[in-house]
Amino acid sequence: MRTAELALAGAVIIGCIFKIQHWPGAAFLFVIGGGGLALFYFPFGFRTLPAPKPTDQILWMTVLGGACLSAALSGLVAFLQRWPHNKELLVCGAIACAVSLMAALVLRYKHPRLDIYLDGLIVRCLVLGGLAITLWTLFAGKPR
Repeated sequence: MRTAELALAGAVIIGCIFKIQHWPGAAFLFVIGGGGLALFYFPFGFRTLPAPKPTDQILWMTVLGGACLSAALSGLVAFLQRWPHNKELLVCGAIACAVSLMAALVLRYKHPRLDIYLDGLIVRCLVLGGLAITLWTLFAGKPR
């Protein structure tokens, strides 16, 4: 499953390169890569993160983390494709990642045995939530 996640993230990165160079196929790569990652994370895709034992994961945190990462990815794809209501989706995704990040940090502090699992969630929430909030603050309300 980690290979699938990396392949879909690679499609998004290549789509960004295509968009910068104004080459055809950028939209296809964005939608396939970003949409695939959103489906990958929602709702139980986060169960694929490494953990020593299946009991070293928390079901409600898995669902919350997957839903929040899926919302952030949906907002990022909508924003990059300039779909309607893209800014609202981007803000909802950024806020959802912040909520998931705070919950993961509290659990990380209270349950140190979950460190491998929660570190993966924290890194993903920081990257996707940070990207969402950065795009929103830089480009929201400005004409393109």
